[in-house]
Amino acid sequence: MDMPNQDADLAIRNRLDRFFSDHPSTAIQIRATKVLRLLAAKGKPLAGKTGGWAGGIVYAVSSIGVGVPGVLNRELEAAFGVRMSEIYRRAAMVRELLGADLPSSLEELPLPDTFTLRDEANAICAYAFRNGPIEAIHGDGRISDPEMTHLMINASEHLAKLLAMKRDTPAEYDQFIRAYHRQWCTQWER
Repeated sequence: MDMPNQDADLAIRNRLDRFFSDHPSTAIQIRATKVLRLLAAKGKPLAGKTGGWAGGIVYAVSSIGVGVPGVLNRELEAAFGVRMSEIYRRAAMVRELLGADLPSSLEELPLPDTFTLRDEANAICAYAFRNGPIEAIHGDGRISDPEMTHLMINASEHLAKLLAMKRDTPAEYDQFIRAYHRQWCTQWER
């Protein structure tokens, strides 16, 4: 649904308003509105589905790589009428077009009082696994939300155990990890 920029901006704004009436978040809405204004100021046509652009804007300003807080991927798809793969593409385009001007949500995230081994494991899993190629597979619906949750919980639990072993019994960890490598990883790229 290609439109002149002014019509596209209005259609995107309407989609954003509907989304935020169903999923209220003042902070994300403020950032999304600012991004739409910044994109309009660039004067580049926002060609394509307005739902993809609206979803991409929300994803770009609210996700730190693990989705929109409090909103399931299938809810995003329903709200914007496009697949997650389209939302990811548009979010990447928003990030590319705005670069350092993109409003960040990181400074608003509360810091935990303590940072546990499980917190560390979760962050490593998100960085090394969740936000890699598997996210495209998940976005295309080949892995359901419950399956992805199960995968991530399992990976984080195992990684937390390894981190604890490395901290508490480094010699045992070294022996275990080398044996595991010999058994499963000798043909992997190094």
